[in-house]
Amino acid sequence: MHKPKRFNIPLETLLDAKKCSKHHACLTDHDYRLCGIRITTENHARMICGKGAECPYSSSLGDKTVCTCPVRHAIFRKYGV
Repeated sequence: MHKPKRFNIPLETLLDAKKCSKHHACLTDHDYRLCGIRITTENHARMICGKGAECPYSSSLGDKTVCTCPVRHAIFRKYGV
């Protein structure tokens, strides 16, 4: 049986994330673990990268590794997760 997509994100956002080494598993694999969310003191949402060096969208910010993936940020904006 075909599983429906986990999240629906616009095509232009997917094209912005063409460096994804997981082939956008966050959108199709219901067991894929998303990077975590942390709300900063300025009330900005930051994605704390759980993938580390294996992800081309991980970036250092101070002593944290953050997720800069356009798809992950779109998932948070649209679905709140």
